[in-house]
Amino acid sequence: MTRVALDSNILIYAELEPESDKGRMAADVITRVARDGVIPVQVLGEFLRFIQRRAPHALPDAVRQSRRYRATFITPPTTEAILETAAATVSAHGLQFWDAVICAASQAAGARALFTEDMQDGRVLGGLGLINPFAPGADASIDALLGA
Repeated sequence: MTRVALDSNILIYAELEPESDKGRMAADVITRVARDGVIPVQVLGEFLRFIQRRAPHALPDAVRQSRRYRATFITPPTTEAILETAAATVSAHGLQFWDAVICAASQAAGARALFTEDMQDGRVLGGLGLINPFAPGADASIDALLGA
């Protein structure tokens, strides 16, 4: 199984829309990745900020869920080295800075893929593949990475 990182949108769908197709798919991906997966601290911060802004009533549950994620996943911090790598990625590839931080932290933790809805599906940045798990036909890519 390839080590995979998760972006905040995966956590958000699982938390706020558990009965939707995306929510169910997000929960499935989280469960499948949990054993050896990566959730950068930046992602947890984005997740909590989104919940605070869009569904403040759900924030206490989201904080508890964030603690569970930190206990279950590899959660690399945003260090000076990550910031430097992210800045270089922004210059080389034109990514948004905080997206580049997520990519740099994911790679530093050994991830070879990042499941994200917000970045360019199929793009590879320094060995980190960006995969939109909600894209049509993504199931085959997910199964190939994680094992069916």
